[in-house]
Parts: sequence; C-alpha cells; structure tokens
Amino acid sequence: MTNYLQLINGLQPIDVIVAKKKSGLGRILDHYIVHLGNGVFIGNLKGSVKQVFHSELLELLQEYEPVKIRRFNGNHFQVQHAIIRARQKLGHKYSFLGFNCEHFANWVQYGKESSNQVKNGLWIAAGLVTIQIIASNDGER
Repeated sequence: MTNYLQLINGLQPIDVIVAKKKSGLGRILDHYIVHLGNGVFIGNLKGSVKQVFHSELLELLQEYEPVKIRRFNGNHFQVQHAIIRARQKLGHKYSFLGFNCEHFANWVQYGKESSNQVKNGLWIAAGLVTIQIIASNDGER
C-alpha cells in the first residue's frame, strides 16, 4: 500500500487505515486513523482526537506505512452514527493505556473503547512479572 491516491480513492466512510512505523521500535505497534468520507480523516494523535488534513496525512505517511484497511461493514444509518461518535470525541485527550488511537478507531467503528494492543501488552507484562517472581523464589519451598 504505497500509492497515496490509490489508498485514498479506495476508502469508504468509516474505514480505518492501520499503519506501522517504517522503522524503529514503533513497528511493533499498529496505528489507526479513521476516514469519515469525502477525504476527511480523524485520528487520536499528537495529544488528542482531531481532524487530519491531507497535508498532515501525507506527512504521517512519510513516517508510517499503511499495512491494511479495516473496512466498516455497516449500512448508511450505522455510518451516520459512527460519524457522530467520531465527532463526539474531537478534542478528547490521548492516553496510551486509556484512550489511544486504537481505542478511538474501535469506538468509531464498533461503539466500544477498547485496545487489544494494550490488553496484550498488560498480559505480557503480567507474565514477565510472574516469571520474575518465580525465578527469584526458585528453590525456596
């Protein structure tokens, strides 16, 4: 997915662009931006939920590589409600654990603020702590 115009022209309202950083540790995380339709994008980035203009999107695509499009499978009524949900969050502050770009995209598409990346990260952290506790208590029974 390298051609910007091809990417933009293929989007429907409430589709989500899923992207990864092109390099560095940030490649392990997915980043999400919602297409509201008519070339209007909205995302939870740079501190809060805001509209992303074409120039900003082009700038983001210099650093991030779209890896997939998460299609919205709703009817016209559901699209309108999703647009309302997206606009309700304009200005909402970014929080890595509490309300990140994945929370926002899921809120818009599904009406639920959730982030599998955060859940998985917390499970991994809990597992590592458990392993550390077991390893430090090894032989003490």
